[in-house]
Parts: sequence; C-alpha cells; structure tokens
Amino acid sequence: MMTIVVLGCFGLVLLVSACIVAEVFAGARRRRGLGEEKTAGRVVKVRGPVRGQGEDGAPTEYVEVVVEYYTRHGEGPFVATRRLPMASRTLYAAEDRVIVSYDVRSPRRGRVEGRVSHWPQLGPRRSPVPQP
Repeated sequence: MMTIVVLGCFGLVLLVSACIVAEVFAGARRRRGLGEEKTAGRVVKVRGPVRGQGEDGAPTEYVEVVVEYYTRHGEGPFVATRRLPMASRTLYAAEDRVIVSYDVRSPRRGRVEGRVSHWPQLGPRRSPVPQP
C-alpha cells in the first residue's frame, strides 16, 4: 500500500513538472514570434531644411522624410518619419522606395531603414497563383 502511494505521488510530481516545462517552451515560442518585420514603403514627403533641436537638445538643421507603408499582412497605411542631418549623404525624394522595419505588436512603430529600388511591390505579399 505504501508503495502505491509513493509511486502515485512521484507520478503526480512528474506530471506537474512536464506541464511546467511545456508551458515554458510554449512561452518561448510565442515570444520568439514577436518582434519586427520589414516591408517596402514609399516616401510621401521630404521636408527641409528644418531648424530644430536634436535629441540632445542642441540646435541643428535636418531634413525630415515621411514614409507611408503597409504591413505584410495588409494593415495600414502607417506613417514613419526619419530626421536626417543636412550633412548626410543619403538623399531622399518623393516616390522613392524604402525599407521600413516595424513592430509586429499593436502600436505599429516603423523605422526607415534605407532606400531600395528592387522590391517588386508595396504592401502585403500576394500569392502568384490565383485562388479559385
């Protein structure tokens, strides 16, 4: 009788441990899925030179680039801005294609990564074969 009780308690401990380990692995998978995705965007407006304050509070001149983008899942349009110093070699013009890295979670915060010319489309990816 004592053996059955000991083995039953040991089995219960193993079951609880297995559930905890499974929950930890499931949480790690969910967290790994969150993060950032990249998509193509289009420069809507280039404003500048603008006189203002930099992040450190010092007066500076910069060019502000406004980009419109859609997520890869078809949500949007969202807007991302980037301030470039006047001495920057990176020049943007309206209708330029750019890479936008955005947060997958709800408040979509996009960052302009750089200019490209080879991305075939804006917005979500579509299947090349029409679905019946």
